[in-house]
Amino acid sequence: MTDHRSLPASLTPWAPALSALTSDVALAMGPLVRRIDELFSGAEGAGAADGHPDGYDGLAPRGTIERLLPSQVQLLRELPDEFVRRAAGGELLYLASASRSAATRGRVVVLVDTGPGQLGAARLVQLAALVVLHRRAASHGRSLVLGVLGERPGSWRDGDLAKQLAGWLLARRAADPEPSTVREWTERLDAADQAWVLTGPRLASELTDRRRVLVSHEQEWGVDGATTARAVVGDRHLDLPLPPGDVALRVLRGTAFRSAPVGDAVGPLRTPTFPSTAPYLLTRGDGPAQVVSVRVPTGRPRRHHLPGPALAASWLGRRLVVLSCVEETLRLVVIGKALGGTQDVAVPLATIGRSVADVEAAAQGPLSPLYFLGGDLLCAFGGVWWNLSTGRALSAYVAVAPGRQLDDPRLAWRGGTDIRATGLPVAVRIPTTARVVLGAGSRTAWSVGDATWRIHDASGPVGDVTIERGTTVVGLADIDGPQLVTLSSSGLIVRLVSPAGTRTLTRWSGGVGAPALHPSQPWLAVPRPDGLIKIADLTTNQVLRTVRSTG
Repeated sequence: MTDHRSLPASLTPWAPALSALTSDVALAMGPLVRRIDELFSGAEGAGAADGHPDGYDGLAPRGTIERLLPSQVQLLRELPDEFVRRAAGGELLYLASASRSAATRGRVVVLVDTGPGQLGAARLVQLAALVVLHRRAASHGRSLVLGVLGERPGSWRDGDLAKQLAGWLLARRAADPEPSTVREWTERLDAADQAWVLTGPRLASELTDRRRVLVSHEQEWGVDGATTARAVVGDRHLDLPLPPGDVALRVLRGTAFRSAPVGDAVGPLRTPTFPSTAPYLLTRGDGPAQVVSVRVPTGRPRRHHLPGPALAASWLGRRLVVLSCVEETLRLVVIGKALGGTQDVAVPLATIGRSVADVEAAAQGPLSPLYFLGGDLLCAFGGVWWNLSTGRALSAYVAVAPGRQLDDPRLAWRGGTDIRATGLPVAVRIPTTARVVLGAGSRTAWSVGDATWRIHDASGPVGDVTIERGTTVVGLADIDGPQLVTLSSSGLIVRLVSPAGTRTLTRWSGGVGAPALHPSQPWLAVPRPDGLIKIADLTTNQVLRTVRSTG
């Protein structure tokens, strides 16, 4: 979080809004914020003051001599020719008068274009504009609400700026908006609302009312990309130097925004899961919108705050990809290096026949894993596998597990009169009523009746095992051969079951929730009554890692 004391005096007016950014990014964005404020002040002009004088508010390009900024007076003394040039061009800066009005104050409404034409540098201009408009709204006693063109008209994002910026960052549309889209949103405004539109030249040229339209686009380029963006409001424009490339990338990837501190004590932890073959444990943290990741066996726990309830997650290389529900729409959040195409994933709950109540229920349980299959994204939600790239249910899928490649998971699916599983010989037939568990490599187990399970791998049958009725099969581990990891019907006793016999894991029993088994390592994560999560190595029967909680 940005410390107000770390900002220069010139950025103090915007310190509360800039607190949504890390300190170094807030400093780098400062020049952009100041110039956007100048642009808005010039566009509003004297007409903005509609009541009794009430001190000063921001900067303006016009004013009386007594309101000329000290920096401009210094410019007159040291560079008089430059002072004259700026005076002739209307580029001098004055303190803007504020006014107190008895009129009804509506909201400051910001409609943002997040289509392809506003990617890159234009997004940085939008961020600076949102910071400026947030401060202006607060100084006039107004609230600021955010609407994304292309989403359902009237689905406003409100609350604090940090929450709004998180939603804005994710709200990328595959198509540019049309003028009719703007009309659909503005028709829902109250008479006292003040609406701004942040967009590019194409849409702006087709709008009939451009008094409060900020138009931005890339203007100059260097060897590493855009270096300058042009911002236009009305008949005024400014060419804005962009922040350094590393800062710009952090903003666009979402890593420049305020995050919770990192440490071993991370608050209450719930429902551990190993979503992929990567050496990372994921758990839920404080509330449905927080995910905690921990590298095993070493590494500090990291808290990740999502814009809405987290439903599923997985690792893709060094990226953590999380499925979150935002404004009744399933969206992907990528923590780490940008992942092409993820911004286009937007699945309304209604499309898959789910409701907000379903999301709330799913957010109480463990995170579902995400799998990439070629160019598609697979996820289990509500007991059904879905292809989120197409919004279609995969009703034939029985189980999905990590495969040899990141985009080639193992599958078990119903085909005709039986279930097939990748990695098993075609001749192996699994009854369509069976429960199936996929292990590492080609190892597979499935139920035969109520209490018998059959274990098989690429070389052939391993054998049948018997478990107590009501027992849950947690997974299939490889410990001197494939063995089932089970949890008793009471939810307390953990056992290893193989054709050679059954062994009770007393040390890892008595947890407060279901344990999680790593898909390719003999690691078992057990949530303990004392608020800890212990990660056991089942090969050595020793604690591999303890994740502590402050809960």
